[in-house]
Amino acid sequence: MNFKSVCIWFAKAFSAGCAAFLIMTVFCLFYYNVPVHYPNNSGTTDYKWNPDAFYSRCTEGIAAGRTNNEGFINPFDYEEGMEIHTLVMGSSHMEAYQVAQNENTAARLNGLLQDRIVYNIGISGHNFLTCCSNFKAAVEYYHPEEYVVVETARLDFSPEELDSVLNGEVPEIADHSKGVLAFLSKNQFIRLLYSQLKGFLGQASEDEQEAVGSFSAEVEDSRGQLDNVLSMLSGIAAENQVKIIIVYHPAGGIHADGTLKLPDDADARETFSVLCDKNGIAFLDMTERFQREYESRHILPHGFCNSSVGSGHLNRYGHEMIADELYQMMEK
Repeated sequence: MNFKSVCIWFAKAFSAGCAAFLIMTVFCLFYYNVPVHYPNNSGTTDYKWNPDAFYSRCTEGIAAGRTNNEGFINPFDYEEGMEIHTLVMGSSHMEAYQVAQNENTAARLNGLLQDRIVYNIGISGHNFLTCCSNFKAAVEYYHPEEYVVVETARLDFSPEELDSVLNGEVPEIADHSKGVLAFLSKNQFIRLLYSQLKGFLGQASEDEQEAVGSFSAEVEDSRGQLDNVLSMLSGIAAENQVKIIIVYHPAGGIHADGTLKLPDDADARETFSVLCDKNGIAFLDMTERFQREYESRHILPHGFCNSSVGSGHLNRYGHEMIADELYQMMEK
Protein backbone atom coordinates (compact mmCIF):
# COMPACT_ATOMS: atom_id res chain seq x y z
CA MET A 1 0.00 0.00 0.00
CA ASN A 2 1.54 3.30 -1.11
CA PHE A 3 1.42 6.63 0.72
CA LYS A 4 -1.49 7.95 -1.36
CA SER A 5 -3.60 4.87 -0.60
CA VAL A 6 -2.85 5.20 3.12
CA CYS A 7 -3.95 8.86 3.07
CA ILE A 8 -7.15 7.98 1.25
CA TRP A 9 -7.89 5.21 3.78
CA PHE A 10 -7.37 7.53 6.74
CA ALA A 11 -9.49 10.23 5.08
CA LYS A 12 -12.34 7.75 4.60
CA ALA A 13 -12.01 6.44 8.16
CA PHE A 14 -11.97 9.99 9.56
CA SER A 15 -15.01 10.98 7.48
CA ALA A 16 -16.90 7.87 8.57
CA GLY A 17 -16.02 8.56 12.21
CA CYS A 18 -17.20 12.16 11.96
CA ALA A 19 -20.43 11.09 10.29
CA ALA A 20 -21.05 8.45 12.99
CA PHE A 21 -20.30 10.98 15.75
CA LEU A 22 -22.73 13.48 14.20
CA ILE A 23 -25.47 10.85 13.81
CA MET A 24 -25.07 9.66 17.41
CA THR A 25 -25.10 13.25 18.69
CA VAL A 26 -28.38 13.92 16.90
CA PHE A 27 -29.79 10.62 18.20
CA CYS A 28 -28.83 11.52 21.79
CA LEU A 29 -30.68 14.83 21.52
CA PHE A 30 -33.77 12.68 22.05
CA TYR A 31 -32.35 9.56 23.74
CA TYR A 32 -30.15 11.18 26.42
CA ASN A 33 -30.43 14.95 26.48
CA VAL A 34 -29.60 16.37 29.91
CA PRO A 35 -29.02 20.10 30.61
CA VAL A 36 -25.71 21.40 31.97
CA HIS A 37 -25.00 22.17 35.66
CA TYR A 38 -24.81 25.82 36.65
CA PRO A 39 -24.04 27.37 40.07
CA ASN A 40 -27.02 28.22 42.25
CA ASN A 41 -26.14 31.47 43.96
CA SER A 42 -29.21 31.33 46.21
CA GLY A 43 -27.77 28.30 48.05
CA THR A 44 -31.11 26.48 47.93
CA THR A 45 -29.35 23.71 46.01
CA ASP A 46 -25.68 23.19 45.19
CA TYR A 47 -26.39 23.65 41.48
CA LYS A 48 -29.26 23.89 39.04
CA TRP A 49 -29.85 23.06 35.38
CA ASN A 50 -30.05 25.36 32.37
CA PRO A 51 -33.24 27.44 32.64
CA ASP A 52 -35.95 26.87 30.01
CA ALA A 53 -34.03 23.91 28.58
CA PHE A 54 -35.44 20.88 26.78
CA TYR A 55 -34.51 17.50 28.26
CA SER A 56 -35.22 13.87 27.40
CA ARG A 57 -34.19 10.60 29.03
CA CYS A 58 -34.76 7.11 27.63
CA THR A 59 -32.04 5.21 29.50
CA GLU A 60 -34.33 4.60 32.49
CA GLY A 61 -37.97 5.30 31.84
CA ILE A 62 -39.05 7.36 28.82
CA ALA A 63 -39.74 11.03 29.44
CA ALA A 64 -39.15 14.52 28.11
CA GLY A 65 -39.93 18.06 29.20
CA ARG A 66 -38.47 21.49 29.92
CA THR A 67 -36.86 23.02 32.97
CA ASN A 68 -38.52 26.17 34.30
CA ASN A 69 -37.02 29.66 34.50
CA GLU A 70 -34.93 28.65 37.53
CA GLY A 71 -33.65 25.41 36.04
CA PHE A 72 -35.82 23.04 38.11
CA ILE A 73 -38.38 20.46 36.99
CA ASN A 74 -41.66 22.32 37.41
CA PRO A 75 -44.42 22.83 34.81
CA PHE A 76 -44.58 26.52 35.76
CA ASP A 77 -42.08 29.33 36.33
CA TYR A 78 -41.09 30.74 39.69
CA GLU A 79 -42.07 34.35 40.35
CA GLU A 80 -40.59 36.37 43.20
CA GLY A 81 -43.07 36.55 46.06
CA MET A 82 -45.00 33.52 44.81
CA GLU A 83 -47.12 32.02 47.59
CA ILE A 84 -45.73 28.49 47.86
CA HIS A 85 -47.74 26.11 50.04
CA THR A 86 -45.28 23.19 49.96
CA LEU A 87 -41.61 23.12 49.01
CA VAL A 88 -40.23 19.75 47.86
CA MET A 89 -36.52 19.02 48.38
CA GLY A 90 -34.70 15.85 47.42
CA SER A 91 -32.52 13.91 45.05
CA SER A 92 -32.95 12.65 41.50
CA HIS A 93 -36.01 10.74 42.74
CA MET A 94 -37.88 14.03 43.27
CA GLU A 95 -36.27 15.60 40.22
CA ALA A 96 -37.86 12.71 38.32
CA TYR A 97 -36.25 12.85 34.89
CA GLN A 98 -37.62 9.32 34.44
CA VAL A 99 -41.34 10.21 34.34
CA ALA A 100 -43.50 12.86 32.69
CA GLN A 101 -43.60 16.22 34.49
CA ASN A 102 -47.26 15.79 35.42
CA GLU A 103 -46.52 12.37 36.97
CA ASN A 104 -43.87 13.27 39.55
CA THR A 105 -44.58 13.63 43.27
CA ALA A 106 -44.72 17.45 43.29
CA ALA A 107 -47.04 17.67 40.29
CA ARG A 108 -49.40 14.99 41.64
CA LEU A 109 -49.47 16.63 45.07
CA ASN A 110 -50.12 19.98 43.40
CA GLY A 111 -53.16 18.42 41.71
CA LEU A 112 -54.46 17.03 44.99
CA LEU A 113 -53.99 20.33 46.82
CA GLN A 114 -55.61 22.15 43.87
CA ASP A 115 -55.10 25.91 44.30
CA ARG A 116 -52.16 25.50 46.74
CA ILE A 117 -48.80 25.67 44.97
CA VAL A 118 -46.24 22.87 45.35
CA TYR A 119 -42.74 23.85 44.16
CA ASN A 120 -40.08 21.24 43.41
CA ILE A 121 -36.33 21.86 43.78
CA GLY A 122 -35.34 18.18 43.81
CA ILE A 123 -32.15 17.67 41.81
CA SER A 124 -29.62 14.90 41.13
CA GLY A 125 -26.98 14.25 43.77
CA HIS A 126 -28.88 16.05 46.54
CA ASN A 127 -29.27 13.29 49.07
CA PHE A 128 -30.66 13.82 52.57
CA LEU A 129 -27.41 15.22 53.94
CA THR A 130 -27.09 17.79 51.16
CA CYS A 131 -30.73 18.79 51.58
CA CYS A 132 -30.10 19.31 55.31
CA SER A 133 -27.11 21.48 54.45
CA ASN A 134 -29.25 23.61 52.10
CA PHE A 135 -32.40 23.56 54.24
CA LYS A 136 -32.05 26.98 55.86
CA ALA A 137 -31.31 28.75 52.57
CA ALA A 138 -34.22 27.00 50.83
CA VAL A 139 -36.77 27.87 53.51
CA GLU A 140 -35.66 31.49 53.77
CA TYR A 141 -35.55 31.96 49.99
CA TYR A 142 -38.90 30.40 49.03
CA HIS A 143 -40.84 31.07 52.27
CA PRO A 144 -43.20 28.06 52.05
CA GLU A 145 -46.41 28.72 53.96
CA GLU A 146 -47.12 25.25 55.31
CA TYR A 147 -44.69 22.41 54.55
CA VAL A 148 -41.20 21.47 53.45
CA VAL A 149 -41.05 17.89 52.17
CA VAL A 150 -37.57 16.32 52.30
CA GLU A 151 -37.11 13.00 50.48
CA THR A 152 -34.59 10.30 51.35
CA ALA A 153 -33.90 6.80 50.06
CA ARG A 154 -31.84 5.87 53.13
CA LEU A 155 -31.99 6.36 56.88
CA ASP A 156 -28.64 5.06 58.10
CA PHE A 157 -25.90 7.67 58.28
CA SER A 158 -22.48 7.40 59.84
CA PRO A 159 -21.49 9.72 62.69
CA GLU A 160 -18.99 11.37 60.34
CA GLU A 161 -21.68 12.12 57.73
CA LEU A 162 -24.00 13.67 60.30
CA ASP A 163 -21.16 15.67 61.86
CA SER A 164 -20.49 17.16 58.42
CA VAL A 165 -24.04 18.57 58.43
CA LEU A 166 -23.72 19.98 61.93
CA ASN A 167 -20.33 21.53 61.13
CA GLY A 168 -21.37 22.89 57.73
CA GLU A 169 -18.87 20.66 55.95
CA VAL A 170 -21.08 18.65 53.58
CA PRO A 171 -19.10 18.46 50.30
CA GLU A 172 -20.64 20.76 47.71
CA ILE A 173 -21.55 19.22 44.36
CA ALA A 174 -19.50 20.89 41.65
CA ASP A 175 -21.20 22.50 38.66
CA HIS A 176 -20.13 21.82 35.06
CA SER A 177 -20.32 25.36 33.70
CA LYS A 178 -16.63 26.15 33.17
CA GLY A 179 -13.58 24.80 31.40
CA VAL A 180 -13.18 21.71 29.24
CA LEU A 181 -15.80 19.79 31.22
CA ALA A 182 -18.41 22.44 30.39
CA PHE A 183 -17.54 22.21 26.70
CA LEU A 184 -17.76 18.41 26.66
CA SER A 185 -20.98 18.42 28.72
CA LYS A 186 -22.77 20.25 25.94
CA ASN A 187 -22.44 17.21 23.67
CA GLN A 188 -25.03 14.63 24.73
CA PHE A 189 -23.30 11.71 23.02
CA ILE A 190 -20.07 12.38 24.96
CA ARG A 191 -22.07 12.63 28.19
CA LEU A 192 -23.75 9.29 27.52
CA LEU A 193 -20.39 7.66 26.72
CA TYR A 194 -18.93 9.08 29.94
CA SER A 195 -21.88 7.77 31.97
CA GLN A 196 -21.59 4.32 30.39
CA LEU A 197 -17.83 4.26 30.91
CA LYS A 198 -18.29 5.01 34.62
CA GLY A 199 -20.80 2.18 34.81
CA PHE A 200 -18.38 -0.18 33.05
CA LEU A 201 -15.66 0.73 35.56
CA GLY A 202 -18.08 0.16 38.44
CA GLN A 203 -18.35 3.85 39.34
CA ALA A 204 -22.04 4.69 39.77
CA SER A 205 -23.12 8.23 39.00
CA GLU A 206 -24.65 10.37 41.76
CA ASP A 207 -28.23 9.71 40.71
CA GLU A 208 -27.54 5.98 40.30
CA GLN A 209 -26.18 5.86 43.86
CA GLU A 210 -29.37 7.54 45.06
CA ALA A 211 -31.49 5.08 43.11
CA VAL A 212 -29.80 2.06 44.65
CA GLY A 213 -29.75 3.32 48.24
CA SER A 214 -27.82 1.61 51.01
CA PHE A 215 -28.08 0.19 54.51
CA SER A 216 -25.54 -0.37 57.26
CA ALA A 217 -25.56 -1.19 60.96
CA GLU A 218 -24.33 2.21 62.21
CA VAL A 219 -27.77 3.43 63.31
CA GLU A 220 -27.28 3.27 67.07
CA ASP A 221 -23.73 4.68 66.82
CA SER A 222 -25.05 7.83 65.17
CA ARG A 223 -28.27 8.29 67.15
CA GLY A 224 -27.02 11.36 69.03
CA GLN A 225 -25.79 13.13 65.89
CA LEU A 226 -29.01 12.31 64.05
CA ASP A 227 -31.00 13.80 66.92
CA ASN A 228 -28.90 16.97 66.67
CA VAL A 229 -29.40 17.22 62.91
CA LEU A 230 -33.17 16.83 63.21
CA SER A 231 -33.19 19.34 66.06
CA MET A 232 -31.34 21.80 63.84
CA LEU A 233 -33.90 21.36 61.04
CA SER A 234 -36.76 21.69 63.53
CA GLY A 235 -35.33 24.94 64.86
CA ILE A 236 -35.03 26.43 61.38
CA ALA A 237 -38.60 25.34 60.58
CA ALA A 238 -39.93 26.88 63.81
CA GLU A 239 -38.22 30.20 63.05
CA ASN A 240 -39.90 30.24 59.65
CA GLN A 241 -43.28 28.88 60.86
CA VAL A 242 -43.25 25.87 58.57
CA LYS A 243 -43.67 22.12 59.16
CA ILE A 244 -41.27 19.42 57.98
CA ILE A 245 -42.23 16.07 56.47
CA ILE A 246 -39.42 13.61 55.80
CA VAL A 247 -40.38 10.95 53.24
CA TYR A 248 -38.56 7.63 53.23
CA HIS A 249 -39.01 5.33 50.23
CA PRO A 250 -37.11 2.02 50.35
CA ALA A 251 -36.10 0.36 47.09
CA GLY A 252 -36.07 -3.41 46.72
CA GLY A 253 -36.47 -6.28 44.34
CA ILE A 254 -38.36 -9.52 43.89
CA HIS A 255 -37.51 -12.77 45.69
CA ALA A 256 -37.40 -16.04 43.76
CA ASP A 257 -40.78 -16.93 45.25
CA GLY A 258 -42.33 -13.73 43.88
CA THR A 259 -42.52 -11.77 47.15
CA LEU A 260 -41.31 -8.19 47.46
CA LYS A 261 -37.82 -7.78 48.92
CA LEU A 262 -37.34 -4.50 50.83
CA PRO A 263 -34.34 -3.49 52.99
CA ASP A 264 -34.14 -5.12 56.44
CA ASP A 265 -33.99 -1.74 58.20
CA ALA A 266 -36.65 -1.96 60.92
CA ASP A 267 -34.24 -0.64 63.58
CA ALA A 268 -33.24 2.32 61.42
CA ARG A 269 -36.87 3.17 60.67
CA GLU A 270 -37.84 2.93 64.32
CA THR A 271 -34.93 5.12 65.44
CA PHE A 272 -35.61 7.70 62.74
CA SER A 273 -39.32 7.78 63.53
CA VAL A 274 -38.77 8.23 67.27
CA LEU A 275 -36.25 11.05 66.77
CA CYS A 276 -38.49 12.79 64.22
CA ASP A 277 -41.39 12.67 66.68
CA LYS A 278 -39.17 14.00 69.45
CA ASN A 279 -38.24 17.01 67.28
CA GLY A 280 -41.72 17.74 65.97
CA ILE A 281 -41.02 16.43 62.47
CA ALA A 282 -43.51 14.28 60.59
CA PHE A 283 -42.00 11.04 59.27
CA LEU A 284 -43.65 9.36 56.30
CA ASP A 285 -42.42 5.79 55.92
CA MET A 286 -43.55 4.34 52.58
CA THR A 287 -42.52 0.76 53.43
CA GLU A 288 -46.00 -0.45 54.40
CA ARG A 289 -47.73 1.25 51.44
CA PHE A 290 -45.24 -0.21 48.98
CA GLN A 291 -45.72 -3.68 50.48
CA ARG A 292 -49.50 -3.37 50.42
CA GLU A 293 -49.66 -2.17 46.81
CA TYR A 294 -47.50 -5.05 45.64
CA GLU A 295 -49.49 -7.68 47.52
CA SER A 296 -52.89 -6.34 46.43
CA ARG A 297 -52.21 -4.96 42.94
CA HIS A 298 -48.74 -6.32 42.03
CA ILE A 299 -47.47 -2.75 41.55
CA LEU A 300 -43.84 -1.82 42.20
CA PRO A 301 -42.79 1.75 43.08
CA HIS A 302 -39.38 1.56 41.42
CA GLY A 303 -38.23 0.34 38.03
CA PHE A 304 -39.26 0.75 34.38
CA CYS A 305 -39.83 -1.24 31.23
CA ASN A 306 -36.22 -0.53 30.16
CA SER A 307 -34.54 -1.08 33.56
CA SER A 308 -34.25 -3.66 36.34
CA VAL A 309 -37.48 -4.85 37.96
CA GLY A 310 -38.27 -3.11 41.25
CA SER A 311 -35.03 -1.14 41.47
CA GLY A 312 -33.67 2.21 40.33
CA HIS A 313 -35.66 5.42 40.46
CA LEU A 314 -39.28 5.95 41.43
CA ASN A 315 -41.70 5.21 38.61
CA ARG A 316 -45.09 6.88 38.14
CA TYR A 317 -46.73 4.46 40.58
CA GLY A 318 -44.16 5.27 43.25
CA HIS A 319 -44.69 9.00 42.77
CA GLU A 320 -48.45 8.52 42.90
CA MET A 321 -48.26 6.56 46.17
CA ILE A 322 -46.00 9.14 47.84
CA ALA A 323 -48.17 12.07 46.72
CA ASP A 324 -51.29 10.30 47.99
CA GLU A 325 -49.72 9.56 51.40
CA LEU A 326 -48.43 13.13 51.69
CA TYR A 327 -51.86 14.52 50.90
CA GLN A 328 -53.51 12.32 53.51
CA MET A 329 -50.95 13.34 56.11
CA MET A 330 -51.44 17.05 55.33
CA GLU A 331 -55.21 16.78 55.48
CA LYS A 332 -55.02 15.15 58.91
